[in-house]
Amino acid sequence: MKTIIKLKVIGLLLILISSFSCSNSDDPEGKWDDNIKLSQKEAKFSVEGDLIVITTKGEWWWLESISLNEISDFDLTGIDITAKDFVIDETEFRIERKNTTEIHIEMTKNMTGSERVLIIGLEAGDYFDRIKITQSAN
Repeated sequence: MKTIIKLKVIGLLLILISSFSCSNSDDPEGKWDDNIKLSQKEAKFSVEGDLIVITTKGEWWWLESISLNEISDFDLTGIDITAKDFVIDETEFRIERKNTTEIHIEMTKNMTGSERVLIIGLEAGDYFDRIKITQSAN
């Protein structure tokens, strides 16, 4: 009986020690500092279409998502979004990672009659950021 009680006490102490040793209020889990460091997070494009080059200071990032006018149906499965260079060609836009620190974003002429908003989500570890391009309506 004494052995069972000792084992329970030891188990409880191990649980308490491990829970306190893993907590650090100065660096909470899931909150990384900006390790992408975008040169620009927003841009406005004319109705005719534009091109922008955005640079990063971080080199270890990948594409997390793309949405146009809040629709995220762009299939990224055939693209290595972690590669140092890739191209995504769509009718309305083109996104090209030229190297580890340059993203070229181009939008075609907007003939929809409505403003278009392109959002490009980036991720590096547990840090998430985005680029928002707003294109004027015709």
